[in-house]
Amino acid sequence: MDHKDPRRAFSALPSVLLFSLAALVLWVPVPFGSVVPWSHTVLQITAGLLLALAVIPTKRASDLRPAALPAACVAAVALLGVLQASTFPAPIVRTISPEHARLQDLSQDTLERAGFARGVPSSFSLAPSASRAAALTFAAVAACLLAAAAVRERRHRRVLAFALLASALFQVLYGAASLAARRGTIWGQAVAGDAMRLRGSFVNANHLALYLELALPVAFAWGWWALHRARERNALERRIAVVAGPALVWFTLFLGLAFTGSRAGLIAAAAGMVAQGVLLAAARRRWRGSIVGVFLLLVGVGAVAAIGLQRGLGRWLATSQHALAWTDRLRVYGGSWELWHRFPWTGTGLASFRDAFSLLAPRELTGVSYWHAHNDYLEVLVTVGIVGAALLAAAASTSAVRLTRGLREGGRTENRAAALAALGALVAVAVHALFDFGLSMPANAATLAIVVGAALAARRGGEGEDGKG
Repeated sequence: MDHKDPRRAFSALPSVLLFSLAALVLWVPVPFGSVVPWSHTVLQITAGLLLALAVIPTKRASDLRPAALPAACVAAVALLGVLQASTFPAPIVRTISPEHARLQDLSQDTLERAGFARGVPSSFSLAPSASRAAALTFAAVAACLLAAAAVRERRHRRVLAFALLASALFQVLYGAASLAARRGTIWGQAVAGDAMRLRGSFVNANHLALYLELALPVAFAWGWWALHRARERNALERRIAVVAGPALVWFTLFLGLAFTGSRAGLIAAAAGMVAQGVLLAAARRRWRGSIVGVFLLLVGVGAVAAIGLQRGLGRWLATSQHALAWTDRLRVYGGSWELWHRFPWTGTGLASFRDAFSLLAPRELTGVSYWHAHNDYLEVLVTVGIVGAALLAAAASTSAVRLTRGLREGGRTENRAAALAALGALVAVAVHALFDFGLSMPANAATLAIVVGAALAARRGGEGEDGKG
């Protein structure tokens, strides 16, 4: 009887993991940014399978160590969401979160006056079912981060990078076709939102802007790596050929970002590019990198201005409409801040912002349902409190520290380029989060996790290698 060597089966798992991750990168923004319920389920199941593919062939736990702490912090937020939605004895809830207990007592009194004897569960979430569902998505994001960190080979990380760039280019082209045809539909379905702005397969153009902000730093890092490779070419035309690809991709993505009309997106993309330039200069004590970053930014902004995009820089001129929207946002911010003071430690419950904000919406905003705070930092404080905010801050800060170290000490240029791409994405997302809620889109959160996880793996892979390639 012919017995197959089980080691051969395990040896194929890294390739299966790679192409599964690449397929997820390509697919996750397609179903409306994976915001529809069934796409949540697909993402959660796929992420679980990816995690299994990452862990099974791993010979040493240290192979996943670079991403272990950030992934554990994100997974801890998922666990917090489950705990928030769980039922606890009333005295425990009253001790930890008096406001939850007070609201539950009011609900119980209302039910009793209406003739219902059923008790109100004592929990730390104002929307337990939403908290449980969001917890699964957070767990999926943590799994994506860890699975991407299991991609060990440089050529495999290239596949992931090109999958992201291809996906972003598709979003721009699909959105451009819809914009040219003035279609108010996505995949044949009528959707709300401004059809006069580029939005790809996202309902909200601002969310596409954040997705493009994840791809732009990858294109920038590819261009930086290509410049290093160009030095090895003697002929001028060959040098141009090496850098032409990333330059064209970067310019196309930036132009697409401008067509989204996202003010926050343009600010965040600019911040990400400048940060990449400064990080390069600081890492190598050469200011050429920052000059290149600023130059690219000026070229991109100049091109947008020359084309005269009303949906790009032109939206900055719509000051009256912008001022009105900004006034509403300031009121939402004020209400969110008050909510956090009422639920400081554990928050109102993961994904419960809409239910929580309805408790004290300012009089000027009555009749309007706000699903999000339009500021990810405030929404995190409101929904998961100091505990959850500290966990997410730990995930971001530990990733940033390790990536910065990788940029300085990553050995090969390609490994440092991976760190540069992830750092640029983190900065852009951090800035965008001040004005919007783009990370609430599963597509954006999962893609960011994959970019960061793959870059953390490059940090490990660069140790002991030379500085070439």
